[in-house]
Amino acid sequence: MAELSTIWLADPDLTDNCTDQTIERYTDSVNQHVLPALGEYMIMEATVSRVDRFLRNLASSTPGLARTARSVLNGMFTLAVRHDAIRSNPVRDVRLPSKPKKPVEALTVEEVGALREGLRTWQEGAGYRGPRRGTDVLDVVDVMLGTGLRISEVLALRWEDVDLSGQPTVTVTGTLVYLKKKGLQRQSHTKTSSGFRVLTLPQFVVDVLLRRSVEAIPTETNAVFPSGKGTWKWPNNYRRTLREALKTVEDSGEISPHVFRKSVATLIDAEATLEAAAAVLGHSGTTVTAKHYVKKATAVPDMSEILNRFGQNGNEKDG
Repeated sequence: MAELSTIWLADPDLTDNCTDQTIERYTDSVNQHVLPALGEYMIMEATVSRVDRFLRNLASSTPGLARTARSVLNGMFTLAVRHDAIRSNPVRDVRLPSKPKKPVEALTVEEVGALREGLRTWQEGAGYRGPRRGTDVLDVVDVMLGTGLRISEVLALRWEDVDLSGQPTVTVTGTLVYLKKKGLQRQSHTKTSSGFRVLTLPQFVVDVLLRRSVEAIPTETNAVFPSGKGTWKWPNNYRRTLREALKTVEDSGEISPHVFRKSVATLIDAEATLEAAAAVLGHSGTTVTAKHYVKKATAVPDMSEILNRFGQNGNEKDG
């Protein structure tokens, strides 16, 4: 199994079709989880029951790592089957425990208005020590609300991606990723092929970008939202600042940048179509959008005529 993992990680089918970030994540899974549990076994000894036990034990503590480990093992065994090292892939018969689906969190237009006003008050606040807070927190939120972009996509925007002439647009051409050997990098392609898209900007986002274009100081990255040093702004640093700001906003709860993306999808689905929501978010289809991004009550059959019978007898008696 250890030898198989080395061959698989170097296989062109993997290295040519996965991002550096994905390969790094798979390598970590191999070294930290797969090899300690299965590395000394012969390939034939990695049976369904053995793989199932390993993945379920990992899922009991860290479900996300178990899903990654399953993908790794599936790739390894697929390669082994292709080269006749084994007859079948044992991962095909392994099912990870399903976790309860959490309801989609999305903000209403009224809630967004209150939140934006709260963030504006925080930015303009007095009575605290430290440098001036600036406008980055609310500006980034506004761009997310007006585009549905991920936080890593917003912070990867460059001024050459923005066109404020005519019908103002922004082109999503990349995302920020962290690589252990290189640090924070701008990946020059989107998370998926459907993520490469041109979005027409609403006026409140145009206003933000026009103001920032006037105030912008040239940097090497040409980022719309650079760090204080002119480099790429770390998404985790922004998240931390946003959390601090939200503590001062009433009823803000546990809002994360991804909630804004879900709020965009929910509003577009309600006012336009699910297909339009998926396109704005950069999804290749509507399945993921409907399942994970749109807050929507379940539609049920119209049973009103049947249920109306509960009220008929009483009315007849009163008559």
